[in-house]
Amino acid sequence: MASPSTWNLSPKLFLVSLLLGSFVVASVGNLYQDFDITWGDGRAKILNNGELLTLSLDKTSGSGFQSKNEYLFGKIDMQLKLVPGNSAGTVTAYYVSILFTKCFSIKCFLAFIFS
Repeated sequence: MASPSTWNLSPKLFLVSLLLGSFVVASVGNLYQDFDITWGDGRAKILNNGELLTLSLDKTSGSGFQSKNEYLFGKIDMQLKLVPGNSAGTVTAYYVSILFTKCFSIKCFLAFIFS
């Protein structure tokens, strides 16, 4: 059983961890600082003060971006806008390229989860 001094410490640790967690959430990066638009000739744009990245394509080409940093894991949300009217037969693709410069074992992998 925990001592009375441990009981007094637990709420303090919880508040400290909650406070630190709020700093982590508040320090979510700005797309201008965290990503480079690598290609697209104007078809990729960062909007809303760095909170939104839009990629578009035309009959000629698409667009792309890359992270300025390396990450262990991450999440990307994507919304697609189809052409008006009959968009039957529209094929979409989402490509991810990884540089395995620091990968020396089978532990390096990429997983896709669709929901």
